[in-house]
Parts: sequence; C-alpha cells; structure tokens
Amino acid sequence: MAFDSADLRVAPRAHEPLRKHRPDAGLGFGSKDDAVEALAEMLPELRSLHDRLNAQRTWSFLIILQAMDAAGKDGIVKHVLTGFNQQSCHVTSFSAPVGDELSHSYLWRCMCALPSRGHIGVFNRSYYEEVLVPRVRTEYIGYQRLPAACLHGDITETKHGTFDEFEAKLAPHGSRAPANPPPAFWRARLDDINAFERHLARNGTRVVKFFLHLSRQEQKRRFMARIEDTARNWKFSPSDVRDRRYWEQYHHAYSEIFSETSTPWAPWYIIPADYKYVARLAVAKILVHELAALHPHYPKLDKNGKKALAKAKKELEKED
Repeated sequence: MAFDSADLRVAPRAHEPLRKHRPDAGLGFGSKDDAVEALAEMLPELRSLHDRLNAQRTWSFLIILQAMDAAGKDGIVKHVLTGFNQQSCHVTSFSAPVGDELSHSYLWRCMCALPSRGHIGVFNRSYYEEVLVPRVRTEYIGYQRLPAACLHGDITETKHGTFDEFEAKLAPHGSRAPANPPPAFWRARLDDINAFERHLARNGTRVVKFFLHLSRQEQKRRFMARIEDTARNWKFSPSDVRDRRYWEQYHHAYSEIFSETSTPWAPWYIIPADYKYVARLAVAKILVHELAALHPHYPKLDKNGKKALAKAKKELEKED
C-alpha cells in the first residue's frame, strides 16, 4: 500500500493547500474490498496503542474532524474510532452555540470537553467553526454579543504597546458594531487558536486535525440519496442545500485556516473523501502513525512495586 501520511499533511503557511489535493484520490489503496480488509486489520493496532496511552497516563490525544456536510465525519467515528477503547475515548459533537455557550469565549465549550491524560477526545466539528461559519455568514457573529470595540479588529494591537493606547481602543466607535468584521479580527482569532493549541501541546495534549475533502458533485449525490431514502431523510436538512451557495467562500476560508494553523504540534491533514473507504483507511493509518510517535508504553514497576506484587502473590497462594 503505497501511502505516506506526510503527503496529506499541510505544511505551515502552505499556499492554497486545497488545490493540491483531489477529493477523489484513491491513494493507492486498491479496491474497496482491499481497503475494508486493511482497515479491519489495523483496528487492533489502534486499540493496542490506545491501551498503552491509557495505561501510561501522561499524554492525552485530541482528534478534530472538520468537513462540509455529508463528507463522512460520522462514518469515521463509527468505522475507525471504534478501534479505540470506548471507556477512555469520548466523542463530542459541536453544533451552533446556544445559551450559556454564547456568554463565554468561543473556545470555552471546547475547553470543557478536552481529554484527560491517557484519554482520546474527538471533536466532531470544533472551535474552527468560529473562524468559518460567521466569516462566510456574517449575520451569525452578532449572536456572540461581543463588544463593538472587539469587532473592529485586534483590540490588543497598538502602535507603542502602552496602557493609554489600549484604553483608547476600548470604545472608539461607541456602541456601533461593524456588519462585517475586518480581516484583522479573523487573523486575531487564528492567532488565538494557534496559541491555544500551542498551550495544549506544551501541557501534554497531542492535537491532530482532519479535513474530509469532499467534491461538490459527490456532496450532491449524497444529499439526493438522503432525500430519496426514507430511512435516511432524518440526516438531511434544507439548510444543507442553502450552504452549497457559499461553497467557494467556505473553501477559501478553509484554505486560510489550514495555511495559518497547520503546525508541527497541531497538524492538519487533508483527506480525500469522495470514496468513504479511502477516507476511513487514510485516517486510520495517520492515527497509527501519530499515536506511535508518542511512544506509549505500559508502566514498569519499581523495586518497591515488585516487592508488593510478590507479597500479594504469596498471600493469594496461601488461600484455599
């Protein structure tokens, strides 16, 4: 199977990274049957790596799944992530923020769902939605109730870095908020995400991010299948069709996200998703690579621990 995970990894500051990846690529995986068999053989390896990660209790591992609608995120969870021990693997799906979520920073709800040491966390959509959806559909930014001063750019960016300069920026436009925040506002959010992921890495959380790259034609085919199959009607929403009108805008925003936030400590992988079996096997192989890079291992007992073990064994042997 001629496949190198580095071929799908986005280099930092890559120019228009989506253009370099075909959504219908086969990655040399052969037939669907071959890929399904290879995935089945790989799941025990994923479980073994996870078991050692869980026993070691030092690293935590965060998987982020992003995609356009119908790209197969749920299928990745169902067919790939079932390879992990479900007692220490937790999936969190993030839909549009509501209620208390809108009264906090957009990162807050994701912080609350981060995996603990030895655990794997999966974000089905994530904080990246907040540099994507409201950027394309600007009417949504108003729901976050941000101060007007914050919406006019990067409030921390001053010429000389003085206290007086910062205070002067707190309410320069009164209560008026821009209908469309300027590029500096979105750059600041991307900077915040980079800082957040750097913080996670510095504190023992490995972050790996996947974008399931689906073509517009294949998305249409999958939407039509959901409409025509009554057992799958529940998976379709009319808003999915409305979002297709913004296809190019979403992909432009995604390209900037990948370019600005793919780093050695939190890389993006662009996964061809027109063929589900290709996407699933590619994600599985990358997860094996990324988990193995952490060198997880079962803890070894020290001298005192071995003595306690020998003593317990003798006590058990004395029992009838």
